[in-house]
Amino acid sequence: MAILSLPVNAQQLDNQDVDVSSGSTLSNASLVVRQLNGGPFNINNAGTIESTNGSTIRIDVDTAINNSGLIDADLTTGGQAIQFFENSGSNSLDNSGTIRAESTFTFAPAIKVQSSTVTSIVNSGTGTIQSSGATTVSEGIRVDGVGSLVNLITNAGSITATGSGGARGITVLGASNSINQINNSGTITATGGNGVTNGIVFFGGGGTSVINSGTIQAAATSAAANGIRLKIDLTTLTNSGTITGSTHGVSIAGTLTNLANTGTISGTSGFGISNQGTIVNFTNSQTNLTYNDNIPSNYFISINSTANYGKVTFTSPEGTMNFAIADDSSIEGGTYTAVLTGLEARHLSKSSGVQRVGSNDFGYKLHNSTGSQWDLEIRPLSEDTNCTVNSDGTNCDKRNCVASLVEKGLNAVAGGNFAHMNTYDCDTFGSSGRCFSLGGRHTSISDPRSDVTGLVMVYGKKVSDHIRWGSFVHSNVSYNTPANFLLSNKTPLIGFYAVWNENADHTGLQLKIGNSYQAINVTILREQLGLSESARGETVITAKDLIVELRNNIKVSESVTFTPYGASRFSDKYQSGYTETDAQLPLTFNEVFESSWVAIGGIKFKKKTYVGSSVYGTIGIEQDISHNVSTLSPSGVSGITTVDLTKNHNATRAVLAVGYDLKLTHNAILRLKFQYQELPYQDMTEENTYVSYNLLF
Repeated sequence: MAILSLPVNAQQLDNQDVDVSSGSTLSNASLVVRQLNGGPFNINNAGTIESTNGSTIRIDVDTAINNSGLIDADLTTGGQAIQFFENSGSNSLDNSGTIRAESTFTFAPAIKVQSSTVTSIVNSGTGTIQSSGATTVSEGIRVDGVGSLVNLITNAGSITATGSGGARGITVLGASNSINQINNSGTITATGGNGVTNGIVFFGGGGTSVINSGTIQAAATSAAANGIRLKIDLTTLTNSGTITGSTHGVSIAGTLTNLANTGTISGTSGFGISNQGTIVNFTNSQTNLTYNDNIPSNYFISINSTANYGKVTFTSPEGTMNFAIADDSSIEGGTYTAVLTGLEARHLSKSSGVQRVGSNDFGYKLHNSTGSQWDLEIRPLSEDTNCTVNSDGTNCDKRNCVASLVEKGLNAVAGGNFAHMNTYDCDTFGSSGRCFSLGGRHTSISDPRSDVTGLVMVYGKKVSDHIRWGSFVHSNVSYNTPANFLLSNKTPLIGFYAVWNENADHTGLQLKIGNSYQAINVTILREQLGLSESARGETVITAKDLIVELRNNIKVSESVTFTPYGASRFSDKYQSGYTETDAQLPLTFNEVFESSWVAIGGIKFKKKTYVGSSVYGTIGIEQDISHNVSTLSPSGVSGITTVDLTKNHNATRAVLAVGYDLKLTHNAILRLKFQYQELPYQDMTEENTYVSYNLLF
């Protein structure tokens, strides 16, 4: 339907489709088009729809408006160009022309959504939504009433509001009203006089997101003016364009969950961001952003290059924040100066971390360079991480690195050596040819010092005057180890042995064969160094030993026996591979296998001191005939290097032991033994003290 040049007040169109062609005018004093019931309706305007003294279009039922012409309202009393009123239907507005409200009254929104739902308002690149002249507040789009919802406002054109009082480009009023999303690639401008002015303001129920790649600006001659004002909560504000205000760029009193700024946010007399509310996550690449009041919970600097990266100057900061680098940053090693200014150390809950960019990993840390200025140091993560894995590397200080702790763990399962060679042997029997021993063993390992205490049970059985056998169980009950190296039992040290004696009195030749098995849980805590991360690793180390010993017990007098001996030990140790936890970029360590064939030789002595007691000792040497151990090959961080575990291996090791036996009764013996032993790795030594009560039966 085309209505051409209708006289003023000639008619109103109610409850029908409206089609105004280019060059045609539909005019009335007010309410030129009313969609009050029925529907759904379409309003297509390529010409002019105008009111001379009141609202132009009122929509109470489902209506789709498509305007490429002019919809105009001249107002001396309250009104608007388009009003959606108490309308919960499916409504939409597409504008590529002009929607205008010109008023001399107090309020004059160009578009008003009152207690209604609107699916979308689209203002295309040629579109203009304009409100001007109101004495209190001029508004481009106003959402108010009860339960109003605009799902999407898309602006690629111009939304302007100009008034002698205040002005607002887009407004939400009332706790139950909201705009779900605003996408602006055009211009939203609010120009006020003596009233508070905002480009976009959420006074009501808030929204999900505002995405700006265009311009949002507000200015007032004698009042506060903010590009965006949030009195309530908003989930996301993303800015790649410009947000400016003659007071603040963005003013926040509610909660803004995510703020991402790759454009410009600025305030002329105030700050780019003034936050009296809460910002949870803030990502920024602007190089000259000013910020006031409550600092964000999490701040992510966005880095474009070594010369172009986010910088924030804080004034009157309150709260604490975590600092990190945005995932999409382009990172190079170096120092980025003045990334934060105006903060003290108490404001920073987290000031370091790691970042992966492509296939490269970096560590970073804030440094308080001068006053309240913080510079950001970024270096390849491998530089410090390599030192935490292997402190024997270039430019590393000696410390308890992972490699040393792996070696310490392999040392920790050397208990079978002590058990078979010098201690766990019930060799004195009662009338039934049996022996049971209950004892305790304390082990101290040097550099760094660790102490382990365990309980030992040994059972022996005499088969004949020449053959005996036995078994033992050793379970550790306490570990006192360095803070970054924790041990616990998985499987106690268990073993079996069999002995042949040439003579019934144990003189002459003696052949012993024994084996043992042990498994321990190991926790390796990789320490934080420089820009590296601390991390926790859980692994298991197992050890299997087989030993064959031949000795000759030579009785040189009634009280003294010398015993030259030789032995061969075959040992297999295994550490399971593991991936660290408690790290952003954890390392994964490979399985470690160690096998060795060891020749052992020395001399033992025993002297009876008086009836029922004796002293004895051992001097011996262990020599590796062959030794193989895996290379430690961590992965998970770019540039991490492998570690040769053989470089700290000690192939020749001394063993010294002394002991004392005291016969308490005819079937009870108390034994005390001390042993000093050099260990295979890192020039470490082990001291063992063993006390046992032997019951013969």
